[in-house]
Amino acid sequence: MTKIAYFYTDPVAALWMAKTYRLKLVIGTFCLQSESLDTFIEMLGKGARPDRIAVAAESVPVLDPKPGDVVEETANGKTKVKRLATKDFPLTGSNYDILQRSGKAFIMPERARG
Repeated sequence: MTKIAYFYTDPVAALWMAKTYRLKLVIGTFCLQSESLDTFIEMLGKGARPDRIAVAAESVPVLDPKPGDVVEETANGKTKVKRLATKDFPLTGSNYDILQRSGKAFIMPERARG
């Protein structure tokens, strides 16, 4: 089974997701989470530019669509934007990128197969 790794290349997107959705992210030995936002901002101010900011394994379930999410759904080669309702579960499309959750922007990470 192929494991999918999720990551951000944009530190601002990573900050937003850590702050807003309490995602735990990993940059080398540094753990970016809501409690370490100020330290990460300070690191950026001092010139740190991480290439990849990985989503920690325990935060991956946050990336699963939930009822009420606005998503971009890909099914049968077609893409559409829709708000998920309870009746939409279990999901039948092949790919769901969350665009909004609880009225706030949701920035999906990039995916890498490893």
